Amino acid sequence: MNSTGARWLKLPSGVATTAGFVWLLARGLDLAVLGQAFAGLSVSLVPIALTFLVVGWAVRIVRWWWMLCALEPALPLGACVGPFLAGMAVNNVLPLRAGDALRVVGFCRQLRSPAARVAGTLVIERVLDVAVLVGLFFLGLLGLPDGVFPGGFVVAVTWLAGCVVAAVLILLLFMPWLGRVPERLLAKGSSSRSSAEGFSPGRRFFTARRWAQAVSRHGVHLAEALSLVRAPRRMLALIGLSVVTWACEGAVFVILALALGADAAPLGPWFSLAAGTLATTIPSTPGYIGTFDWFAAQGLAAYGASAEVATAFALTVHALLWMPSTVVGLLCLLPFVGVDQSGSREDAPQCVS
Repeated sequence: MNSTGARWLKLPSGVATTAGFVWLLARGLDLAVLGQAFAGLSVSLVPIALTFLVVGWAVRIVRWWWMLCALEPALPLGACVGPFLAGMAVNNVLPLRAGDALRVVGFCRQLRSPAARVAGTLVIERVLDVAVLVGLFFLGLLGLPDGVFPGGFVVAVTWLAGCVVAAVLILLLFMPWLGRVPERLLAKGSSSRSSAEGFSPGRRFFTARRWAQAVSRHGVHLAEALSLVRAPRRMLALIGLSVVTWACEGAVFVILALALGADAAPLGPWFSLAAGTLATTIPSTPGYIGTFDWFAAQGLAAYGASAEVATAFALTVHALLWMPSTVVGLLCLLPFVGVDQSGSREDAPQCVS
């Protein structure tokens, strides 16, 4: 089965996953109490939560722009706003992380960068985000009251979180080298062209299809982006921006917990943020329906909130995160519909230290 068919087979499994988590979320709830929890929402606090949400978007856009402009200094900050918001909206409404693909291949001309370079910045984004979220999850897990989870579960998840953080740090160190792998492999192939017997089947495959030059070029562009993490000052700045980003999103969770009068310990909304967001990596329907909600609700419930209040909280947070980003992102996408953005500058500057 080809990769395209395998990807589309994920859709039914995603629907099944969503249905399963929706059932887990709704199981045993008292609908009257759930309605009372929604009715008790303090609407006056919602604009404050929205403000923090927008500030978080702004910091994310600045982080992405800062990576891209390190390789294309003339790139204006405004050029990154539409592509970022459009990609976020498309991820909300289409499966298979289509918004990420759109950011990589759909705005190359506007971003003045080849697709592989843009892809490299998205890789760095994801690694930084996972590192911060795993750190929050780890702190939330350590702060749980005794007896919420079995001791063995806590120890196992703690070790798992530690291993993930270690893997992220190792990946950050070796990403620049990984980006150079295609170029080095093809360079070895070209050095043996004088001997037909020296061609391996893989090298003959690329050479026969004239893919060697394209693979090498994309490998260089990818390595340029991944090499951004080699500069300690830039890496520390990117980590700082990532922490600010998730602090703003965490503030949304905290404010909405207050708006619903959730009776949970202070770490509850932060644990909910980490658990719910990390759960979006589980294949499901667009918008992360079910997966985000169940884990976010469990995160708040673990710190003392009732099941109904935790569910109302998770659904309210999900709606606030999903609706504004989808509406604004799709509006940002409209000017680009029908416009060819596939071109990119081949003379883009090399990576700066």
